[in-house]
Amino acid sequence: MDLDRVENLVKLFGSSRARELTVEAEGWHISLRREAVPAVAPPVNGRVGHLSSLLVDPGTVEPETSTVTAPLVGIFRQGNGGIEVGDLIQAGDTVGGIESMKILSPVLCEASGQVLEILIEDGHPVDYGQPLFVLTPLSEATAEEAEE
Repeated sequence: MDLDRVENLVKLFGSSRARELTVEAEGWHISLRREAVPAVAPPVNGRVGHLSSLLVDPGTVEPETSTVTAPLVGIFRQGNGGIEVGDLIQAGDTVGGIESMKILSPVLCEASGQVLEILIEDGHPVDYGQPLFVLTPLSEATAEEAEE
């Protein structure tokens, strides 16, 4: 079995949205699976909603937030300088990396926002889809300031 081939398969699987990958060749077999994470809560009183709506009193709803999640399994590595609470992040910014099989893959932010909470420390293991950062959306005025 060729270790480079296995590393490439793991990297390919980690960057895809596939839930399962199985490859068989002469004398070896590899099977990769990731567990499904429910995006929507089961119906409550006839309504379908997000899991957070089941846990939060509707009278105390906080501003909408988004999360930056791990795109693959590995060890989280902060970028130069790291990210701190209060930092402004633009969509497409690299917020760190995940080392898997000695390959460092970047973690990109999908939405602009201000860092509200940091959920991971440098050097700690992460699972696929694990939240790393919580962001609060930028107002239009704040987004314009951040771009300047």
